[in-house]
Amino acid sequence: MLGNNDIYIKVYRCLTDKIESLPMEEVVKMMILSEINIDFHIELLKCQTIIARTRIVKEAKCFGGKGYSEVEDCDICDRDFCIEMINNKYIKDKWGDNYAKNNKKLNEAINSTKGLIITYNNKPIDAKYHSTCGGATENSENVTGNQITYLRRVLCDYCKESPYWDNKRDFFLDEIEDKLRIKFPNITPSLKSEIKGFIEEVDKDESGRVLSMKIGGKKFKGTEIRELLGLNSTRFSISPAVISFNTQGKGHGIGFCQYGGNEMAQKGHSYYEILKYYYTGIAVKKYNKPSIKKPLSGKLIMLDPAHGGEDNGSEGAKGMKEKDVVLEVGKYTKERLEDLGAIVILTREDDRYLSLSKRAELANDKKPDFFITLSLSAFPNTSVNGCEIYHYRGDKDSQALGNYIMENLVKETNLINRGVRTAELFLVKEVRNSAIQIFIDYLTNPDVEEKLADKKNIQKISKGIVQGIVSFYKY
Repeated sequence: MLGNNDIYIKVYRCLTDKIESLPMEEVVKMMILSEINIDFHIELLKCQTIIARTRIVKEAKCFGGKGYSEVEDCDICDRDFCIEMINNKYIKDKWGDNYAKNNKKLNEAINSTKGLIITYNNKPIDAKYHSTCGGATENSENVTGNQITYLRRVLCDYCKESPYWDNKRDFFLDEIEDKLRIKFPNITPSLKSEIKGFIEEVDKDESGRVLSMKIGGKKFKGTEIRELLGLNSTRFSISPAVISFNTQGKGHGIGFCQYGGNEMAQKGHSYYEILKYYYTGIAVKKYNKPSIKKPLSGKLIMLDPAHGGEDNGSEGAKGMKEKDVVLEVGKYTKERLEDLGAIVILTREDDRYLSLSKRAELANDKKPDFFITLSLSAFPNTSVNGCEIYHYRGDKDSQALGNYIMENLVKETNLINRGVRTAELFLVKEVRNSAIQIFIDYLTNPDVEEKLADKKNIQKISKGIVQGIVSFYKY
């Protein structure tokens, strides 16, 4: 939503069950109040401001994000998206007499970075951050299971002064059993307990009496231990009452390290240098404002007209070739999408052949928001017709896009809806970004072949696909 050159974000407030429309920079301010120590260096505050703004742009519906799915027409939620927000009244009470000074410092960080976000391949990143990495950040796949190019492990000894560099937490055995849902063995004298570095080399006779053991690196006879500790017998085992977990760092360890970034700022590094250090290969630039005339601004779409060259694909009774039809649909669709602000790449712009693996390689290199293969179907029964759209299992975004495209194709062309389904097709499986394959209709049906010979119908198909993409990003 635009007004007076400000971007307004629709925020669902969980406690009041209401939607508030708030200026972007006000939302940024409420976010970072919950994320930073106000005593951090101003360059660190700038980093956190840019991170907060990036998270909003990535999530908000008005920027083409998923939004808050539980509430209609809402950009973000102040809790379910983990975007915690603190209001001004709370912070006034917390800062007390320092409010004016701290507020001025915070406003400086926000105003000096206004509009800046972190991008990778011209798209906002998943700007993960944590308090203290403890010596090195972590590769994303080791935490989330997904390998993300810009979330790579970097060495970091900047956070050594963090209060979270070294920590210890003690747990009673029953606490561990409860939290981990395990069961320790019952403690009996017959247990041969060893704790490496503390209790080792426990030697017992056939009756279970301790003959000797090493404690803290020193060897004792069982009789010596009984006498020195006042035990009733040498038939004993050792078990901990409390287990201590010693940690180094705080948080998941992915991406930006706050205390490390703060130390870099103290050493004279700028917010740009700090962000570039913790996020690999990123750029810091101003976001593109949402536009009614350019609703797909900044979106990268890859269109893949199937077949080509010697591979004709399916053929109609009158000789129409699938490769020619889908290329024509692709070109019209590219033109329409670009008019709406999208960046569009065609895997082929002429009659050439590209293998399936080469198409997947192109997609995985360019990393589009969506990869869309355009195809036609064939069947021995020439009366069969209708549109089918396939996506890979578990890809919710592709499923949603498929439904929107199907809805609009039916509306524009009166195609028969044969369903949006999961499939193990090579491209929807091997392309690492969201991907769908549209089988527009059955070329082996004579009526379909005749319709596809009319450019007006080709344009209607293109319009249906484009409207489906616009609908996905709108809702």
